[in-house]
Amino acid sequence: KANVFLWAGLDSVEAELEVVKLQIAELLEKQASLTSKRKQLLRRLEEPCDSTQPSGSGPAMTKQELLRYENDDFSWSTELEQNLKDVFQLSKFRPLQLKAINLSMSGKDLFLVMPTGRGKSLCYQLPAVCSEGFTLVVTPLVSLMEDQLMYLKSIDVEAVSLNASSSKEHAKMVLAELTDSKAPFKLLYVTPEKIAKSKLLMSRLEKAYNAGRLSRIAVDEVHCCSQWGHDFRPDYKLLGILKRQFPKVPLLGLTATATGSVLKDCQKILCVPEPITLTASFNRTNLYYEVRLKDSNSDDSVSDISALIKERYKDQSGIVYVFSQKDAETVSADLQKKGVNASPYHANMNPEDKSQVHRKWATNKIQVVVATVAFGMGIDKADVRFVIHHTISKSIENYYQESGRAGRDDKPADCIVYFGFNDIFRISTMVVMENVGQQKLLTMVDYCQNVDRCRRSVIAVHFDEVWDDEGCNEMCDVCRHGNDYITVDITQHAKDVVQIVELAGSLDEKLTPLKVTEAWMGKGPAKRRKMIQTTTLSRLEVEAIITSLLLQGYLSEDFSFTPYTTYFYLKLGGKAPLLKNQSHSITMKMRRTGLDANTVSTTQQTNAKSVHNKLIKMDKEQQNLARKQDKDHEQTESQTGYDQNDPAAAQPTAIEVDVEINIIENVNDSESPLPPLKLNSKPKSTTPQKKRRKPCTAAVPAPSEGAVTDSDHRRPALVNSPSQVSIISEAAVEELCDLRNYYSKQLRRINYISHEYLQNQGCSDPGVLACIREPLKSLRLPRGSTIARTARNLWTRVSSRRKLIQR
Repeated sequence: KANVFLWAGLDSVEAELEVVKLQIAELLEKQASLTSKRKQLLRRLEEPCDSTQPSGSGPAMTKQELLRYENDDFSWSTELEQNLKDVFQLSKFRPLQLKAINLSMSGKDLFLVMPTGRGKSLCYQLPAVCSEGFTLVVTPLVSLMEDQLMYLKSIDVEAVSLNASSSKEHAKMVLAELTDSKAPFKLLYVTPEKIAKSKLLMSRLEKAYNAGRLSRIAVDEVHCCSQWGHDFRPDYKLLGILKRQFPKVPLLGLTATATGSVLKDCQKILCVPEPITLTASFNRTNLYYEVRLKDSNSDDSVSDISALIKERYKDQSGIVYVFSQKDAETVSADLQKKGVNASPYHANMNPEDKSQVHRKWATNKIQVVVATVAFGMGIDKADVRFVIHHTISKSIENYYQESGRAGRDDKPADCIVYFGFNDIFRISTMVVMENVGQQKLLTMVDYCQNVDRCRRSVIAVHFDEVWDDEGCNEMCDVCRHGNDYITVDITQHAKDVVQIVELAGSLDEKLTPLKVTEAWMGKGPAKRRKMIQTTTLSRLEVEAIITSLLLQGYLSEDFSFTPYTTYFYLKLGGKAPLLKNQSHSITMKMRRTGLDANTVSTTQQTNAKSVHNKLIKMDKEQQNLARKQDKDHEQTESQTGYDQNDPAAAQPTAIEVDVEINIIENVNDSESPLPPLKLNSKPKSTTPQKKRRKPCTAAVPAPSEGAVTDSDHRRPALVNSPSQVSIISEAAVEELCDLRNYYSKQLRRINYISHEYLQNQGCSDPGVLACIREPLKSLRLPRGSTIARTARNLWTRVSSRRKLIQR
């Protein structure tokens, strides 16, 4: 016995040590994050207050050297100014444009990180016009090429492209002109796949390089090179061949979204030893950022989007981004039905159809393009007034890139994302194969779940930029609506959810997020409902809490692969053991319109009081019904031989509420509570419908989610399953209606004796027989009836619905 206590103590110490280790790991992670931020801030304080940051392993330019490139005293400056006004119809340069162009014209390798709509394309288009030969532009999407070609054609700048949809005649003509000094085009747009797979193109580029015709290489969306980037493209990793084969040609890498680690990776992949990095602030003051919740059970978001477009954005151009090609077709069709001039755009469409949609949208013949991510990077339409995401993006970088299509004319524009619980897991299965796909997705989810921080500050932290919330100027929903949130303690809720996941694991089952949600709300298999703690929170609140636990590491993702699809399951996260520590607490911030702090602490008591009132009302209805039936059948009862002086028979007919409440407490405190019943079948009855309607309605118990806990935090009854009280009330009021004529005054005795037998662990009689044998022994039955016959009749009517004891 002593050894048993020692082993128990050892297990307790081991469990406590595990909790302490997790706490230490959490603190170390927080320390590392704070240390990193501290270093970044110190570095910014030590560096000159300039947006230009040299990178690379070689000697960095000094501040004075970089400032020199902001001047207009270079040999090419006059030509630049002239072409800027005459060709591009612009009066002046935007910030960093002149510096980037001068560096590129000087033959420097350059990485330019600039927000969408700030004129990155001009930084290679204007030098191309002012230089001999042509500029090779590598772009990831055909839609980007088409957009650039349409724009250049409108300003009379010659440009050509080569991609998978190019005809043989066109490709042959372009390849022939690469080495022709009289060729008119100034820019050649190609996809990275063309560079990687076309030996003929590389041979022609080499000849053009030797002839001095290749003046510059521009890699647009350069973040696609890095596997840490949000749009990694394998063929981008092969672009290092360009700098190795053409080392004297300056390379310009452009992106709107790239962190420091991504740029370092791009530097190695593109074989650029000493690039200069120019970084502009991510902030675009004219864009308004907003997050709207999307109901998981319905697609009201499409109706909401159509109402927005028709009311707020009437006759204004915009984009609606969706998750999949199927969504593009369905959402577009739904918008058309609601009177919105919309067309789909996705990678699986015919090239001609995609080009036609693009041109119509660019010329305002189509108001809305419903598109996947295939439509986006590099799209240059100035008057886009709204970008709406029907589904969240897979990363902050993607969202920033896609929402950046709006407001390129510097006029106010809206960027709205609809955030749905189920969308998290749809996208998660799509990015499961990416190295940091899950991490980036959770960052995007955190952006949407956030209710207390400025939207721009979340983006700034992601892009390693120091941000002051005052710079937002109420151009996001959080700053505009103020502190409309509360901090809620969700520790007990977290324990309930973890218990559900633990229980599934012990049963060798896996639960999807939807199953976890339904189980916690009291739905799903009865065998699980009787063993878990359910909740009375709304579905949106339940989903918000589960999402928060996933973000904080108390839950984690678990994937299962089949030949046809990928499934997402929830499992315990690394921090789940911390919940075993009584002093550990978890909080989350929720909108004030959602979960109220007082509601969280008093929900169970309020629901218990509500159900108590329902039981009282039900009991009164039963009493009135019993009195009426007693009066109507007084003569019949006397003929059947009832003893009017029997004290047992003198007991009231209805189940009194105080008795029922005591029974609930006794059953909940028992070691092996009874399983819930399934109230789904409707047994036949000879009782007229008018007489049956009222007792049947009254007898149906209120969902037991109301009897959650009392002030002593007792284990609640299960949501959507009848309590043990309703077993007898159902049998007495609904199933035994036709027998009331003979023993209506015996119901109270049946109530007591049946519950005694149900709670008796030594009871050997199964099913309903265990409940009715003893009560029926003392009843005076009609002539010709026996206890066995009456029991069989009862069993026939109620066996399909009762099954009181699962064997």
